[in-house]
Amino acid sequence: MDVALNNMGRGLSMFDAEARLIVCNKLYCEIYSLPETLTRPGTPLAAILRYHVKNETGRDDPQELERQRKWIATHVAALALGRSFSHTQSLKNGRIVLVSNQPLAGGGWVDIQEDITERRRAENKIDWLARHDTLTEVANRHQFNEQLEEWCAALPEGHAFALHWIDLDHFKEVNDTLGHPTGDALLKSVANRIRKVLRGTDTVGRLGGDEFAVLQAGAADQSQAIKLVERIQRALAEPHCVLGNQVAMGASIGIALAPKDGCDPEVLMKKADLALYDAKTSGRSTYVFCP
Repeated sequence: MDVALNNMGRGLSMFDAEARLIVCNKLYCEIYSLPETLTRPGTPLAAILRYHVKNETGRDDPQELERQRKWIATHVAALALGRSFSHTQSLKNGRIVLVSNQPLAGGGWVDIQEDITERRRAENKIDWLARHDTLTEVANRHQFNEQLEEWCAALPEGHAFALHWIDLDHFKEVNDTLGHPTGDALLKSVANRIRKVLRGTDTVGRLGGDEFAVLQAGAADQSQAIKLVERIQRALAEPHCVLGNQVAMGASIGIALAPKDGCDPEVLMKKADLALYDAKTSGRSTYVFCP
């Protein structure tokens, strides 16, 4: 029995109807860093929980102990109804543990602890890749469009924002003369500089190629949008040191204001695109609001 328990790929603990430990395996002890004194048969769950919480959070005050008492009472009552359930724990050492509870006939229950850290990291990575541009690490077109739709949906509640569509000037010449690796490094530098001049409530995304877009929260009029667009242009105008090259880079920017210029994502994108075209045809390295 000991050999079987201690060679399981998951932690296991079994408690009786009085919430006292019956048996546990080594992986259970390892996951929660339990001392040997808390792994003996008859150990109250309250003692194990108290040790775990203190080890994880440092809390051991009367209010915390009362909270733990109520949690155990709720936990035991749910199991007594024959319910099976699970929850996820994030430990301070970075481990993520999926705990599954199975009631036993006659009272008590079995807990199974599965380390899902790598699985969760892989899931998070996949989710991140689906929503970010892998080169510049800013939002990709999919995530940017989602954010734009959400902001448009909030316009009836009194929100306002500016949509800035940014196109780098003469970027193709950089690729043609210095090579694509330098062009990629320049795109990373541009994305970082834009991100640094934004507030936490704003969003920057790469729409593709050398085109970026920014959603500026709370920009109800042109004056607020101009302040940001001038910060962006100043930041981009400083020479970029990329792969041993000093590259000067300007940007043409088209701007649409919501709700002034529209409340529909597609309409706002079209108007910002038209404004961008006007900026590019009027000499570049400038900005234009949609007509």
